[in-house]
Amino acid sequence: MTDLIVRRAKEEDLSQVYLLWKEMMEYHLTLDSRFDLAPDSREAYLEYLHSILDNYDYAIFVAEQDRKIVGYTVGMILSNPTVFSLSRYGFIAEMGVNSTHQRGGVGHRLWEYARRWFQRRGISVIQLNVSPRNERGYNFWTQVGCTEFLHIMWHNIPKDV
Repeated sequence: MTDLIVRRAKEEDLSQVYLLWKEMMEYHLTLDSRFDLAPDSREAYLEYLHSILDNYDYAIFVAEQDRKIVGYTVGMILSNPTVFSLSRYGFIAEMGVNSTHQRGGVGHRLWEYARRWFQRRGISVIQLNVSPRNERGYNFWTQVGCTEFLHIMWHNIPKDV
């Protein structure tokens, strides 16, 4: 993994980031149909990436090997309501690694890079969401030291109510 480079994403990387995101979302869709994407999800996702690319409180990191983007992560700094003692925290919005490069250290390198970015900005806590059906993802996040904090619940309102 010595030829793997982790760096901030550039505008010209975003189409490859989209492909990794799409692969990740297709995997999640096999786990749960609630991950179904809108017909214009490609355009919406690329617009989102462009909107955060130069935002100081957001970072898109890519893992590049042989001039190909094989993984990425999106981190952001968020604020808690003032009732909490922890005023700001880091949030990993997503991480995707090409299926052919999974279990090869790419995710760990992206995690370490993002963690150092948060730390340099004075952030001491990182949060993220992981699907309970995503056993691979859950195992990865616990392996790097994450612990459970909240459970997100879902309720479909019946049409006849």
